Amino acid sequence: MTTLTRRRFGRALSATAAGAVAAPMLNGSANAQAIKLVFSHHVTTAALIHRTAEDFAKYIAEGTKGQVTVDIKPASQLFNLRTAAEALTLGTLDMCWSDLGTLGNWQPQFGFVSMPFIFSDFDHVKRVLYGKTGELVAAETKATLGIEVLSLGASGFRVFCGNKEIRNAADCRGIKLRVPEIPTWIEMARALGANPTPIPAAEIYTALQTGVVDAIEVPADFITTQKVFEVSRHATRTHHIFTEVSMFASARKMAGLSADNQKVIREAARRAVAEEMWAQNLKEQTAAWADLASRVRAIPDPDVPSFRERMAPVISNFVSKNGTKGKAFVDAVAAAG
Repeated sequence: MTTLTRRRFGRALSATAAGAVAAPMLNGSANAQAIKLVFSHHVTTAALIHRTAEDFAKYIAEGTKGQVTVDIKPASQLFNLRTAAEALTLGTLDMCWSDLGTLGNWQPQFGFVSMPFIFSDFDHVKRVLYGKTGELVAAETKATLGIEVLSLGASGFRVFCGNKEIRNAADCRGIKLRVPEIPTWIEMARALGANPTPIPAAEIYTALQTGVVDAIEVPADFITTQKVFEVSRHATRTHHIFTEVSMFASARKMAGLSADNQKVIREAARRAVAEEMWAQNLKEQTAAWADLASRVRAIPDPDVPSFRERMAPVISNFVSKNGTKGKAFVDAVAAAG
């Protein structure tokens, strides 16, 4: 696993110091000291996942009568999508939003969730993530990475946006396509004939503005909340990959809390993410696409079969590289469809 930079590592130590002070007295007694947990994420405060994190923090404060509080650090103040997940494994961060595709950097079988066109709709995703497959994923992330899945969540189906019209897969050939720092996306871009350019989400606006990339592919609400439409002229609703975004915690940190506090935290995550965020996300993605379509030249009905054909090898390559574990996850998704 890549080592965090000294600067980020120092930030993480400072940010989590307040929570660490309370560790010796996390026994659930009336005399226990206050506990502050640091929660990092990579998007602005306008995003749904930030508002969900705020609700999560509120439910914890209420459930623990103020003993446990959550300090939310948005917009990559501490870490980006990848380094936040890494910080959990290092014990330098308490909680974050990240995703299974990112965890695939270290446990490749988790990349199944990011396979192109593997999910048909939101209900299909929910059946997978909140069924036996989700339970298996949670057990494996804890055992292999020291990360506890508080709740698997939804970011939405992805669309293309940029300064080149994309009507079919052939239109992607040769473009500089921003992708996350995740192997699956890099392979997907290459399958389309694009030049994958992995950069953090916080750099997307500037990358499009300066021509570092020609296009991006993200959920529609990211484009609207980050105002990426200001530096883009075209959008294409392919819905080629579903982006799960999940609430993770350091398993080490959770184990150091009292049983009562652990219970409150897990219930707060279930309520904020599994119940409330999923329903709201579907509404917001629909509204975000409508908003985006009013600001740029939008293509709501591209040649999806051409994208499916080009991206099909990504799934077969994933299975061949990840053996029985990878195949089991892909087969489980197909069975739940």
